[in-house]
Amino acid sequence: MLKSIALLVYVAFACAQPTFAQLANPLEQLRSNNVAGVEEAFSALQKRFETGEASEYDLLDAYKAFYQRDDRHRAELDKWIASFPNSSSAYLARGVYYRKLGEFRRGGEYSSQVPSESLVYMDKMFAASKADLEMALHLNPQSYLAALNLLNSALFQSDDRAADEYLALGNALLPSNFILRARYLIGLAPKWGGSHPSMEEFIARCRTQGLAQDKVDLLNAIRIDDQGTVAEEGGNFKQARAEFKRALVLARSAGKRFRQDYLGSSARICGEPEHRGQDYCR
Repeated sequence: MLKSIALLVYVAFACAQPTFAQLANPLEQLRSNNVAGVEEAFSALQKRFETGEASEYDLLDAYKAFYQRDDRHRAELDKWIASFPNSSSAYLARGVYYRKLGEFRRGGEYSSQVPSESLVYMDKMFAASKADLEMALHLNPQSYLAALNLLNSALFQSDDRAADEYLALGNALLPSNFILRARYLIGLAPKWGGSHPSMEEFIARCRTQGLAQDKVDLLNAIRIDDQGTVAEEGGNFKQARAEFKRALVLARSAGKRFRQDYLGSSARICGEPEHRGQDYCR
């Protein structure tokens, strides 16, 4: 067991690792009764985040281990909480797990296209998730990732008031954040009942809050990508392609991960001869 604990901590925190995405599978560790090792690793990661040694991406990547489409790991997460009832990280992990179960079942389609039973299941999972995420915040008021996950649920349920509250909370915990703001921005897109002017207004507000210009540019790239998507759906392919290129150029410094996460429509043109190899597609 000592060997597996050492491996878990080493993989998570070795200084050669750029992020914590390579954290040894915590669900497998929990299944193998290495609960103490998982608790130690995730608690240490949160502390590193609070001291500025770990980023919001490090947190996000580490907890992606709990993104599961099937409810097959509840017992392992229950065991973690039973063993460490005052662990914010344990409640956060189970809250993330429940949220993603609901989100995966719902999918990304318009509500009118989602089966009613899937929406009922989503609401059930989101309720369980909210209880755990709020407990995570109660146990550690610095839990930025709990605020991010609560924001996600609020946006999926079109609860604008709650979304605004969690945005404000996340901004207070990490004023320089990008991920929280990007998620809120996406919720303002026309597909989700918003508008492009609303997206522009939000980006302007982020700028007045002191958000760094490179992050403001990335928010604008997300907005422009969505404008291209809307144009494409409306049959205006020339405008769409122009918008896609604009988005890519604006986000050229962010790299492939950003394109995959936020510029899905624009990224498609990177496979075409005209754009392949350009600096905005590398």
